[in-house]
Amino acid sequence: MKPYTKPLIAMVLACLVAGCSSTPPEKAEGAAAAADSTGASLFYGARVIPGDGKPAMENVNFVVENGKFTAIGSKGEVKAPKGSAEIDLSGQTVTPVFVNLHAHPGLFKGDRVSPGNYSRESVMADLKRYAYYGIGAVASLGGDQGETAFRIRDEQRERKLEGARMYTSGRGIAAKGGAPSALGDIPLQVSNAAEARKAVSDEATRRVDLISIWVDGMKPEIYRAVIDEAHKRNLKVVAHLFSLADAKNLVESGIDGLAQSIRDREVDDELIAAMKARNVFLVPTLTAHEAKFVYAEKVSWLTDQLMREVYPAQLSAYLSNPVTMNRFKRNPELPALKQQYATAVKNLKKMSAGGVKIGLGSDSGSVDTYPGYFEIREIMLMAEAGMPPMDVITAASSVSAGILGADDLGAIAVGKTGTFLTFSNNPAEKMENIKDMVSLYINGTQVERSKLVADLEVEVRKITEEDKKKDQAAEIEAARLAAEAKLPHYGDFVLGPAVRVRSMAVPTPKSSKVDTRVGPPDRIGVSMRASAGQLRKFYAEALPAYSWKTSGSCWERQQPGTNKGQQLCVEVAANSAVITITEK
Repeated sequence: MKPYTKPLIAMVLACLVAGCSSTPPEKAEGAAAAADSTGASLFYGARVIPGDGKPAMENVNFVVENGKFTAIGSKGEVKAPKGSAEIDLSGQTVTPVFVNLHAHPGLFKGDRVSPGNYSRESVMADLKRYAYYGIGAVASLGGDQGETAFRIRDEQRERKLEGARMYTSGRGIAAKGGAPSALGDIPLQVSNAAEARKAVSDEATRRVDLISIWVDGMKPEIYRAVIDEAHKRNLKVVAHLFSLADAKNLVESGIDGLAQSIRDREVDDELIAAMKARNVFLVPTLTAHEAKFVYAEKVSWLTDQLMREVYPAQLSAYLSNPVTMNRFKRNPELPALKQQYATAVKNLKKMSAGGVKIGLGSDSGSVDTYPGYFEIREIMLMAEAGMPPMDVITAASSVSAGILGADDLGAIAVGKTGTFLTFSNNPAEKMENIKDMVSLYINGTQVERSKLVADLEVEVRKITEEDKKKDQAAEIEAARLAAEAKLPHYGDFVLGPAVRVRSMAVPTPKSSKVDTRVGPPDRIGVSMRASAGQLRKFYAEALPAYSWKTSGSCWERQQPGTNKGQQLCVEVAANSAVITITEK
């Protein structure tokens, strides 16, 4: 093998995956000129997974010249061009770089996600993290404020910035009150079709790459207006969603892609057929759904070397701290979130097997998801869900690149940009091998991945003694509520001690204040922090359980051991009830 000198690595970083080779060398500037004029390199001896659905090829030679693949074939078919560098990839597996269709760069800062974190610096930091993990392009779905994302995108196309290639949907569109709280006021919130069309028009004027919507609480006529207006402007529309019913309505309305898994129930053949017929794609984002509950237990991959290369041990320690774990454990939605994830996994397997187009996306940069590493984990989870490894690689490369319009990426093929990854082990044999990344090549030139993230810091909030005290108090309260949950409930309240009047048991809510006045008629005053409606509901459910039978707007019961009947009436006001018992 000829000695291989990496020319001007720092300069090559500046055109990482921005398509540097698309500009003639004489017109390129700075780093782009260096990358475009490197001549030819022969790579030999590799196993190549093309990424376009074709089978893997063994012992392959390929040439990258002026930033593009110019020849790919066997050792006998592809020879080294005169004067070219020769790079030995024997024993390594080559894939295209991957493309992420669902990301939120710029919002993440250590263990926190907030619109206040968003800046040019934070977006660029995430784009570098993506590139470190082999993500060549990302679609930012609805969390970009101001002009930052557009300027970064345009500067990347001019080869002035490093990092994964940025595509943006701008601010995204939601129904009033339906936007994710973590995004604050970033999404455009609309209440009717006219406002929806204007929102699309405004974002199109800003030159978004696609339109993103959240359909929670959004009426069909509103998202149909979004889809129609976007398609008039040749923009794809992708939807954040939850339910099967919304998915069916969206597909019927012309949506281009579902940006999250369906999690309320198992998908049916009707939806699968409709998505195939209309070429609607699914981005499963399994990692984002998993992240809502997984930190309730110690997570093995938090100590994964691949994660530690970018994210410090302090972050893993924070997420593994009992205070953090307890916060997840106390979430009353924990069982439901686990079930929703299981449904998402089942649906991905069924939809993939049924022929639905699947892309890669992790929702990384949202709460408790970490840009770059979570794309690698997403790829592994897709395989765990039942997708064949080769199908996962195809989904993460050529399928996702095609959806996003990154046509020069996504495949190891003649004419494509010579940007690729190498692995020491074969991901197609075992998807966990995707963690064994050796090198990133951009336009045929190896990039020192460590330089991409060398100056990046991850701020992690420390667990304080005050945090521990609050956690202890919350644990005590959780234990009390758990014990209380086992007690009889009526309406919104746990059943408290019964008040006995003339041997008759009258139920009361727990923690209420009871004032009994015996006389003809007997009166019981019950006071607690409750509305009139809550108290009415309590007595309507509790009195029949105590053998009181409805009698008009009151209740009646036979007094034990006598022929006397009793009537009980409840007069309810806010925070109090007056119970009157009259003998008949």
